Amino acid sequence: MTETTEICRVLIQSTATSLSLLSKSLPPIVLGLVLAELIVVLNAAEKIAFVARPITRFSHLSDAAGASFMMAFFSAASANSILAGYYHDRIIEKRELFVASLVNSFPATTMHWRSLLPVLIPLLGFTGLVYFGLLMLVGLLKTTLVMMAGRLLLEGKTEAEDTTIITNTLTVDKKRSEDERRDRPPLKEALKISARAAKPKVVRVAKMTTAMMFLVSVLIEVGAFDSLSLHLSGIRSYLPLPAAGLSIIAAQFAGYVAAYTVAGGLLAAGELSGKEVVVTLMIGNVITSIAWAFRWLIPSHAGIFGPRIGTELVVFSTGLRDVIMLLVALGVMAFW
Repeated sequence: MTETTEICRVLIQSTATSLSLLSKSLPPIVLGLVLAELIVVLNAAEKIAFVARPITRFSHLSDAAGASFMMAFFSAASANSILAGYYHDRIIEKRELFVASLVNSFPATTMHWRSLLPVLIPLLGFTGLVYFGLLMLVGLLKTTLVMMAGRLLLEGKTEAEDTTIITNTLTVDKKRSEDERRDRPPLKEALKISARAAKPKVVRVAKMTTAMMFLVSVLIEVGAFDSLSLHLSGIRSYLPLPAAGLSIIAAQFAGYVAAYTVAGGLLAAGELSGKEVVVTLMIGNVITSIAWAFRWLIPSHAGIFGPRIGTELVVFSTGLRDVIMLLVALGVMAFW
């Protein structure tokens, strides 16, 4: 195969891969941007954030951030898009953006039950349920720490101040008349206004996300992530894990289904105990998080928030989660 042919193959396959990734990631991003505008147009942030108000008030977050918290229970990408829209419109500042995005990781984590439990329970039984519970604990601890940080770093706002901030920063459509700003439009009209206001943001995010996804797809095709996985897997020998557990970590680079399948087989054969499976999966989760961050999180966050802020968010979020994950794993090793 000539060099030109190989380059063409890589580009064609990368295009197909990036289109597949975009078909999954862009729709919730676009939905989130439009919903952010719709919430502002309808002055609905306060009502939507009512359920999350104990969390947002403790964390000194605004109702705008509370609305994204509620959306995170349905779609993390949409929730992040809402935050990005509010940040772009100067409804929230950068510090609040970081706190809110990290707090949103817990509802996003809880939603993993839809994909994890149907695989974990059949393959690992009670051990899988314990592992899932520990994942939820890690997410809860992470969110609690971030909430405490928000309380220390952000200024608290009264409900009146919160409403005033949202009202006074309605920049979603500069051509909107003063009557439209003052009166709540019918839903159909509000959707049109929201779509029109979101259009430039959708275009900007789509361009950035497409570029990042294509770059990642090229790196996948040339084997960059396989090489990264190989180098990362070299640290397995330094871990206090049974030899059989190393195959689980190796499988985690391929995906969680592969890892749980290997773990289930080793557990059923009696080669690993339930405790050893849980600890191995947690430590493997930390090891593979670096590859996962480069392969998926950074491209998706960079597309939504921009390269700099998106990368910073991923580094903060992944780093904090990994530290907590290791501490919980050590706790399991010591007390189980």
